[in-house]
Amino acid sequence: MSGARQDRVRVVELLRVGIGVVHLLGSRRALGRPAVLGRVLGVRQLTQAGLLLRAGSPDAHTVSALVDATHGATMVPLALLDRQSRRFAVRQLWIAALLTVLEIALVGRGRER
Repeated sequence: MSGARQDRVRVVELLRVGIGVVHLLGSRRALGRPAVLGRVLGVRQLTQAGLLLRAGSPDAHTVSALVDATHGATMVPLALLDRQSRRFAVRQLWIAALLTVLEIALVGRGRER
């Protein structure tokens, strides 16, 4: 893996770590379901970043993009049907879309550059 590609991978995964930390810190102020969701999502983001930094393969980033896209897709019905969770779901949808695009950009066409 080239040095420039490694740098891009680190930036994306550090962004993911930051998102995970924000979820965990935000969950400390919340109660009930939002607190649980924040903790689960925070742990998932941190775990996903760690696994991606360790594996580093294009396949790992492809799977990560699928996980993020699936998460975003699950937020659509929540945003449409649950008024109480709408803001949370829309935020999650944007985060998932951003991370999906960034992971796909890291993989490119699947060939070494």
